[in-house]
Amino acid sequence: MGAGEQADRFTFDPAREGFDPSAPGVMDDPYPYYAVLRERDPVHHNGRLGMYFLSRYDDVLAAARDHTRFVRGQQSRYYDDFGPAARILVGDSLFTKDPPHHGRLKGVIGRAFTRTRVDALRPRIEELCRGLLDELDPRPGGSRFDLVRALSQPLPFLVICEILGIPTDDRDDFQRWSADVVPIIDPFPRPAVKARGEAACTAMVDYLMLLLYDRRRMLRAGARPPGLLTSLVELAEGGEQISSSELIMLCGTLVIAGIETVTNLICCTVRALLEHPIQLEALRLHPELYANLADEALRYYPTGQYTPRETAENVVLSGTSIPSGSRVVLLRGSANRDGRRFANPDEFDLRRPNIADHLGFGDGPTFCIGAGLARIEVQVAIRQLLERLTPVRITRWVQRPSKLIWGPGEVELEYACTGLYRSVRT
Repeated sequence: MGAGEQADRFTFDPAREGFDPSAPGVMDDPYPYYAVLRERDPVHHNGRLGMYFLSRYDDVLAAARDHTRFVRGQQSRYYDDFGPAARILVGDSLFTKDPPHHGRLKGVIGRAFTRTRVDALRPRIEELCRGLLDELDPRPGGSRFDLVRALSQPLPFLVICEILGIPTDDRDDFQRWSADVVPIIDPFPRPAVKARGEAACTAMVDYLMLLLYDRRRMLRAGARPPGLLTSLVELAEGGEQISSSELIMLCGTLVIAGIETVTNLICCTVRALLEHPIQLEALRLHPELYANLADEALRYYPTGQYTPRETAENVVLSGTSIPSGSRVVLLRGSANRDGRRFANPDEFDLRRPNIADHLGFGDGPTFCIGAGLARIEVQVAIRQLLERLTPVRITRWVQRPSKLIWGPGEVELEYACTGLYRSVRT
């Protein structure tokens, strides 16, 4: 069914009801709502929420690239009542900064994510993935397992720990803190979630402060332990204008962006492949398509469905005036399904000619510095998974209750057999 036909059949009326992504069930499957917005109200104003929602690709792209008129503005105000540790890790993170401050900090951490350095990580990522799948030990007759717990969460976590240089003995604590920090990136978390998140932020900041101190001590003694933390300390010691709080914030950005988004992306990739068995077969027959896998999965099921912005001046988009000071939501998930940009947008297609046009990794100065790493992690995880077993169907998908990160908290995956992946035609 095309987007226009889908919009005609869906009963949602934006003029009467107003689009609200926080309404029950909406973000479980937002795509029918997006189709209606694109066709009937592409710059939708929800007066009750005081927000404008952009749903067409060209409008979302224009706003994403325009850091003069569409700014992150006061996003950090959501964290004003948090403690100092949470403000360092979350409130003052790269996610809340506008250029040029964003660019300065991104440039510091980006030195660790050059193509050469990321490509050099592939053998270690493959080794880590093999270890996780060895622990899974699939049964010859087939069974079920939680994809999140077994593979999609521990793999990016271990990769980030290796990149940062987190000692093996400390990783259980670091994983527990990470799991509690991520939920508080959502504005206005529940009190219990906020309390756990703040406690985890305090523990993580204290730990990273000690680790930075230890790295400085070792460097001054002539030793050089591996990891990004060491590199960041060397930059600071070498005259780079960056504070200890900013160093810790950059580590927190890696934890949020490098673990949770890849966790969800691996699961969403498996889901998309199972929903499109012809593409699953094409991937088996044409391994070169692995190069497109993460990008098409992120177009089809972006882990970041929308991006908040504020207007710094009056703006007109698609004939609609948006006053200065307005809150604007860029619906990236909708833009990625816009038939004006992507042919057959509701189909998962690994041979899509303009696959790189998706907005799942952001755009312009805010393009994700970890995109290359995420692509490799998805390629490795899916390839090794398909070599070990034959996925049949997802029997349970528990959607994460997050407003900002779209994906599952649990995925029960049923498989039929172990060994090399068998053709869907056999």
